[in-house]
Amino acid sequence: MLNMQDVERDIDNLHRVQMELQKIVSEAGALGAFLVDENGFLIAEEGGIEIDRVALSALVAASFGATAEIARLLGEADFTRMTHQGSTRNLFIGKAGSRHILIVTFGRETNLGLVKLYAEKASELIGFILDSDSVAEEPPSDKPPESKPGDLESGSLPSWMND
Repeated sequence: MLNMQDVERDIDNLHRVQMELQKIVSEAGALGAFLVDENGFLIAEEGGIEIDRVALSALVAASFGATAEIARLLGEADFTRMTHQGSTRNLFIGKAGSRHILIVTFGRETNLGLVKLYAEKASELIGFILDSDSVAEEPPSDKPPESKPGDLESGSLPSWMND
């Protein structure tokens, strides 16, 4: 039987996820941000990039699955983030909770460190939103951990971004 409270919670969660995707696009200068489930089903999207979203979602989910197997072969528990850098477009791909993947597309003019900063924070918040069964829990802070002045400008990233 359909439970209206569950439906309302799911709609509210989708709006919260959409706001996080909007934040990545606007604040990091990304071309697009997409949330897909582990099977490649597109959940939410933001941005104006012209791309086959269904194909991108399916291919990234398959790639992420293959990368998990590579991590296992190397003795790692998991690889939670990947970047693909092309001549004009790039991708940042990261785990968002236990069953979702965040995809961020961006151009050469956008700083990878800035994309990582916003995408990793969004991944944490989206994971909390989608994986949390308890509304009593506090969501992670919307501020990134402290970094030293000049970290992004000097080319080095704060330690929390290097894992």
